[in-house]
Amino acid sequence: MFSKILVATDGSQYSDKAIEVAVGLAKAFNSSLYIIHVVEEDKVAMAASTMPIMVNVIEDMVKIGNEILSKAKAKATEAGINAEVILARGNAADKILENADKLNVDLIIVGSRGLKGLARFLLGSVSEKVVRHSSKPVLVVK
Repeated sequence: MFSKILVATDGSQYSDKAIEVAVGLAKAFNSSLYIIHVVEEDKVAMAASTMPIMVNVIEDMVKIGNEILSKAKAKATEAGINAEVILARGNAADKILENADKLNVDLIIVGSRGLKGLARFLLGSVSEKVVRHSSKPVLVVK
């Protein structure tokens, strides 16, 4: 049913649950598993042009992103799944959607941050944007 699955992780408890679900589905359907983490450096890049210390922040974000991906891949490996990891840079929802299309996945799995009320209305969430704009099925894990 699902030959290729893309799961997004940001290291949060919700994305950890999404990884668990993705690994379980990949195992059940003998699927290829892709794990993506997006470094949203755009939020820091403008400050970096006026504050050189911010360049270190971006480097730290990439390092942390690689650590998050390494932990997620280890969970897949423990379950006998050979996952491919992707570290992308830019807007998280856009990069998830872009990679889902590029890889031609059958399912996208994202964690929900559980934004509520005014914060959800004003900010939205990565998972909400992915659901709204995806041409692929999306599973949001709480």
